[in-house]
Amino acid sequence: MINIKSPGRICLFGEHQDYLNYPIISMAISKYIYLQAERIPEPKFLINQPDIDVSIELQLNSGELEYTSNRDYLVSGYNQFIRRNCKFEKGYKIKITGDIPINAGVASSSALVIAWLYFLNLVSGKELDSFQMALEGYNTEVKEFKEGGGMMDHFNSVFGNLIFLKPEIPKPYLFVYYLTLGGFVLGNSKEKKATVDDLLKTKNATLKAFKIIKNIMPDFNQFNTKLEDIEPYLVNLKKEFKQKIIGNIINRDITFKAKELIDKQYSLLTNKKILNVDIDFYQELGNLLNLHQQQLNENIQISTEKINMMLRNCLKTGAFGGKINGSGFGGTMFALLPNKEYLIKNAIEESGGEAHILKTSTGVEQY
Repeated sequence: MINIKSPGRICLFGEHQDYLNYPIISMAISKYIYLQAERIPEPKFLINQPDIDVSIELQLNSGELEYTSNRDYLVSGYNQFIRRNCKFEKGYKIKITGDIPINAGVASSSALVIAWLYFLNLVSGKELDSFQMALEGYNTEVKEFKEGGGMMDHFNSVFGNLIFLKPEIPKPYLFVYYLTLGGFVLGNSKEKKATVDDLLKTKNATLKAFKIIKNIMPDFNQFNTKLEDIEPYLVNLKKEFKQKIIGNIINRDITFKAKELIDKQYSLLTNKKILNVDIDFYQELGNLLNLHQQQLNENIQISTEKINMMLRNCLKTGAFGGKINGSGFGGTMFALLPNKEYLIKNAIEESGGEAHILKTSTGVEQY
């Protein structure tokens, strides 16, 4: 019997920015997709996903398989290996379940993809390394179906922990912080959303805004131009484009401030100058989360009234900070209050949400 688990994630900083090639900071969480496989004599994969009441059958070694939907991730993952000249000699009966909230911004689909690729890599003997597997996850889910997302989810699901990722082409830059953070509570608003469409819509609006500002400000560079240098050119822009430019530039800078804060804390811990993550760090982190959320709500405009209400109630309860999580327009949020997570859990539940106390997770693995 083969047992695999692959974690979801929360995005701390860089929300709605990795698809713009901006860096992100995200944390793998103690919510997982589980894959269980046992050998069968027939040359096929019999896959059952009871959580969503779906069963499929993949016939082995008949070349690339056709897609039955525009999010046919299991077939896409199989096809990635076929393109690598893999042959699967043994059949398996496979069960896939999970405790990650589905379609809620916690990377359930990416965790599924990574669990599946980990399994295919294992049984094919192809031995992709972790970096290659994360890239194949991106290829399987985003590139294959021309979706609007980035690489964050796949890298965090593979490497676990807290990561800083710059999605540079052809090779992304990755740094893994082996840092266990506490105090995070996930809140599921239970508001339904359309993840893929929402990502594409917001991405395209931002890209259009960047193109417009570039036309009137030739020296504009999305990676290093300062907001104060851009502001004189914003006067005559439509409000929608002005907001997208301001929100993304501010959040770009917040991500780098957060990285400086985390780097400093990580250095103190690794050099044993402190033994535990200190409370001042969490308070500063919470403040940056609040500033990030302000832009996501007011300028990027992906938050909702219910999410905002859940966050307000958490802050009133004493949370250091919090933000919406994922593609937005519903789904999940999280708030931060170390050692008193139960207070945040209660605040979320009293706001009509479903609450989950989180721990930092390792990456995809057999167990």
